[in-house]
Amino acid sequence: MKLKVIIVDDESHARSFLKKLCNHLYNDKIEIVDECDSVKKAISSIKKHNPDIVFLDIQMSEENGFELFKYFETVEFDTIFTTAHKEYAIDAIKISALDYLIKPIDIEDFKLAIARVEKDKSDKINFNRYKLLAENIANKNTGKERIVFPSKMGFEVVQANTIVFCKSDGAYTTVHTLDKNHFTSKSFKETCELLHSSNFLRVHRSFLININFVISFRSDEFILEMITGDKIPVSDKSFSKKELIDAISK
Repeated sequence: MKLKVIIVDDESHARSFLKKLCNHLYNDKIEIVDECDSVKKAISSIKKHNPDIVFLDIQMSEENGFELFKYFETVEFDTIFTTAHKEYAIDAIKISALDYLIKPIDIEDFKLAIARVEKDKSDKINFNRYKLLAENIANKNTGKERIVFPSKMGFEVVQANTIVFCKSDGAYTTVHTLDKNHFTSKSFKETCELLHSSNFLRVHRSFLININFVISFRSDEFILEMITGDKIPVSDKSFSKKELIDAISK
């Protein structure tokens, strides 16, 4: 059975480009059931067609794309956001485990987004990422965001301001919080990209710390002690003592 797709964008050329990509690359997997140029039209179309995927532009002339979700008590479809603005709530989308495409859309990025949706459906992941997105947009840059980390059993949701440090574990990452350790299939590089706020500092090729939980530094060993008692090595190639103090006390 083909995946039913609705394209929501107030620019006709953007809708046309996405339609061509779907038809050219996934003609055997995807059926475009409708195209909408506003959130208002999309609401009616989604209720009528019950789509599997909605490509949703963020900035539109009437309502922005995020407003769509307030019209649904439960969201049964996967959303791939499309935007020409890299800075526009992308962090909130990322940490809510939702997908997005930057315009002009790259074909390989498009393929990856579709592959993630297919995996999402096969894993039967069921939690309200859209409610989480709204919370994370409201809490943006406060340190109160909740981050979704993929795990062996599905996903774990972690409060960002409870993370003490993250440690590289081969191709994976262990996220150490105040009360629990979370093993995630997200790479250390990806984890660092998610946690790039001013509260987090990469001090070693294998360690990312929350500077709010540092209690001491031993300059003879170049080791930080965290509030949990964990001792984190610091790369002396990346920091001098003064640079480390400046970074932690900023």
